[in-house]
Amino acid sequence: MADPFRSPVTTADLVRLVSAWLTTLASHHTRDRYGRDLGALATWLYLHRQRHLLDARAEDVLDYCRSLTGNRHDLTAEAHPVRRRNTIATTATAWSSFYRHCTDTGLLADNPVQQARALDAVAAYVPHPRRRPPELDAAALRAVVVQAHRDPWLGGPLGASMLGLLLCLHWRPERITAATLRDLRRRGGIRDRARFVPLPEPVLGYLTAWLAERPETDGRRLFVHPVQPRPLAVIELARLAARSAQRAGLGPGTTPSRLAHAAGALAAEGTGISFPSWEELREIAPAPRQLALPDDADGYHPDWQEYGQQALIPLPTKES
Repeated sequence: MADPFRSPVTTADLVRLVSAWLTTLASHHTRDRYGRDLGALATWLYLHRQRHLLDARAEDVLDYCRSLTGNRHDLTAEAHPVRRRNTIATTATAWSSFYRHCTDTGLLADNPVQQARALDAVAAYVPHPRRRPPELDAAALRAVVVQAHRDPWLGGPLGASMLGLLLCLHWRPERITAATLRDLRRRGGIRDRARFVPLPEPVLGYLTAWLAERPETDGRRLFVHPVQPRPLAVIELARLAARSAQRAGLGPGTTPSRLAHAAGALAAEGTGISFPSWEELREIAPAPRQLALPDDADGYHPDWQEYGQQALIPLPTKES
């Protein structure tokens, strides 16, 4: 067994190698996640096998996979459409990416993660085959906005406004939830850093209706929870998008980023999304008269409201 203290590979060498590998990744979110996953593997190798990253064997990878929480590989897109990336399979993807970089640069002859999958595919948690994403055309994206208005947790003008901004601006979801009231100081659009972006008339109608219903809070965030006096989190927007897309017939697991990318691709082709006006939206997809409690989101069925679902509370009314 190799002794890392006697290895010709120093800690500084490994740090430079990992830094060079991370620079090959385009997304800073991917760099952060892959860096954490590789750091956890490096720590385990040092503490339990007295090895460094370049000295890892396929057996070490298998033992580390078995040491992780066993049920993490059971998170499917159907059961957890937002959390499905937090699995051992996707963690192993980070390790494999690092070792593939090492083999491409000639530091290693073989990828120990690929060798581990060849030895024991179950223990190495081979990633599930990618699902073919649904076709997101303009009609499908319009349907998502309509279903967001019918959402029993964040429905009404709040849901339509968030999804409308997402599809118009093609922003990342965290930028949508971080928008402030000052960003809407100018009529007819929204501030995007140093520039002003005009918005379609229907989306402006959604925002106007939301500002009329927005609860009075001390916060400056544009989107706040309709019942609890707090800003909305990114995970709540992600769940809203997943629920709305599934009700629109797009299947489970649709993310806000996927919707934004599809809208951006349509905009690049010159195809616009025909958003329904605020009056039309209220007519074709009435918002629920009651809101479901936040912790009941995973167990809600849209037909239950007709039979008097117990976990519903009246919508708050804003005093004039």
